[in-house]
Amino acid sequence: MPDTLYVRVGQPVEFRNTDNLGHNVNVHRRGSGATMFDVETDPQETYVHTFDRVGPYDVACSEHPGMQATLVAADGPLATISDNRGRFELSGVPPGLYRLVVTFEGRTLEQAVTVSGPRTEVRLAP
Repeated sequence: MPDTLYVRVGQPVEFRNTDNLGHNVNVHRRGSGATMFDVETDPQETYVHTFDRVGPYDVACSEHPGMQATLVAADGPLATISDNRGRFELSGVPPGLYRLVVTFEGRTLEQAVTVSGPRTEVRLAP
């Protein structure tokens, strides 16, 4: 848990086994499929990893197929998860030019966005 986790590049991430069964933490870079790590965790054990590259990662336990998640490593503090209709909100964004990166269904789209006031609406062009 959770199903999707945003972290900042350089931020340590704890993978906790709070179960009374052994698990493993298997992390692959989405797109290339490159294995970042695959470690066994005993009951109540924690494994810590610091992601050093931006991008989405697939997290799974190969011993328990239903245990999976997505981790997105971002290089800035502005990140959020959309609602079921694809809407999202980021508060307190200073005016300026930004690069919006949206990851969904295994795809990533990017678009330049200019924030010029207290509310900026964005429609992502596929």
